[in-house]
Amino acid sequence: MTTQLIRRIVILTLTLSIAAPALAQISSRPTPPPTITAENEAWYMSGEPISFNGNLYYPAGPITHFIRNEMVRSGIYGNTPIYSRTTQEPWSVLYVPLAGGVMRPYERRRSGDLAGTVGSSVPSFRVVLPAEEAAEAIVAAAPSPPTGVPVGTFGVIFPAAPAPAVAPAPEPIPVGTTGTVAMSNPVPARTRVQTLRRPVGLNAVYIDFEGTRWFGAGPAVEFSSQRFASAGEYRGFPVYKERERADVIYLSLLPGSPGLVTPYKRR
Repeated sequence: MTTQLIRRIVILTLTLSIAAPALAQISSRPTPPPTITAENEAWYMSGEPISFNGNLYYPAGPITHFIRNEMVRSGIYGNTPIYSRTTQEPWSVLYVPLAGGVMRPYERRRSGDLAGTVGSSVPSFRVVLPAEEAAEAIVAAAPSPPTGVPVGTFGVIFPAAPAPAVAPAPEPIPVGTTGTVAMSNPVPARTRVQTLRRPVGLNAVYIDFEGTRWFGAGPAVEFSSQRFASAGEYRGFPVYKERERADVIYLSLLPGSPGLVTPYKRR
């Protein structure tokens, strides 16, 4: 091996060793916070599921804060960017950005290829076993019964509304003295219309703090140092309690100096 060849190998090795930390540093940069949010989009306000990567995702689980070191942008729905977390199973949960630096999770049902599995986190929806999924498919494909019983979402069968009562035909009423008779107008029977609210996923918003589960208890309020006292932290965000009551905690929507705080109560 010549001296010139050895020199080239040494230079190449030093170049790769210097470039490797730089590449690692670039790939580990935190994700910038989203600038476009979905709270004013029609599909979000109506609670519709979103279609992404060939699957439907339903609003489910507690609202969480944007975590720059875990969340990465995965696509776009309408005009809104969609995010996922690197610490969760890919494509199991998506996150939609809202105002105030918070994210609304949308979850895919554990059916089809995922039937009988739970993924990297506890699913918000009931895990569907393969045998149950096959039974639901049979129910969905079966012809409608003569009574027209409607089949609800996810194969749940709702009872049909009772048939309206039909009023008996009225007796002829004599008119005048010539023996001519006329039929009175029948009074239509009253009917009852029943509607079912379309399911929009799990709406309960909660956090786990001090060994207790706290559920969302209303809109955010303005922080006041005279009213609130520090009670700790939840994932880097300050938690407060009112000075005169302890059954409600308030979570800051932004890290550091508080502005708006959201109330949470036990159930």
